Amino acid sequence: MMPQLVLCQTATRGLINLAYIRQIRFRNIPIHNKLQYTCFLTWSNGEQDVFVDKDAQAIAQTLRKITKPI
Repeated sequence: MMPQLVLCQTATRGLINLAYIRQIRFRNIPIHNKLQYTCFLTWSNGEQDVFVDKDAQAIAQTLRKITKPI
């Protein structure tokens, strides 16, 4: 069975398919003396990516839309 498409348009990294996420964590971390909203993703194949600022916000917004109760 193929996972559905959960596409998210990020500001700097293009389209990503969130259907392949195994684990996700959001944090505010200090980068260059400023707190940055950060998303740590582990994909289903074990690879990891870090998204910051507008990219992390876009991922969070997409996840809120798809997990919103009916």
